Amino acid sequence: MNMENEQSKVYLGIVQDIKKIILTDGLKQGDKIPSERELSERLKVGRSSVREALRALELLGLIETRRGEGTFLSDFKNHQLIKLLGMFILEDPLVQEDLDDTKRILEKELYLSIRSLSDKSGIKALRDHINEQGPVELERVLRLSNNRLLFRIWEVLNSYSAKTQQPDNIVDQKYIEALLTEN
Repeated sequence: MNMENEQSKVYLGIVQDIKKIILTDGLKQGDKIPSERELSERLKVGRSSVREALRALELLGLIETRRGEGTFLSDFKNHQLIKLLGMFILEDPLVQEDLDDTKRILEKELYLSIRSLSDKSGIKALRDHINEQGPVELERVLRLSNNRLLFRIWEVLNSYSAKTQQPDNIVDQKYIEALLTEN
């Protein structure tokens, strides 16, 4: 096993250990996490390894460092993992060919999750909007879904799709009609 793989395992292990500390200490969004020095002592690893793990967590938007105050847990809903992965994965020409199909599959799943919502007020608001103002943007419909991860993946696919071709921003009326009439 080469040195790079060993360092990678140490770094990933520290990220996992920091996650365990966050859970064990009952830390929530906005709470201050232990300092580099304290994490290093608790995990019995070098500060440079802890610093590397913290940098990765900050890059992903999971923590934020405030100069002179410390490091705090961010709102996990705003993490950048999907966006960062998308930037690399979607650069593959073979993946680009599958982009539209994948986006359609996700949209269908999001529609299904919206149709199963117990609170129909969002769907009623969409119906009213369409009756009064006409077509509605797809993103507005999909925001009703309770599946935040699926929606975040769709956002990345949609933004990448918009860069590579004409964006399809308006809901296909057959989908919205089916969504509205079955509720």
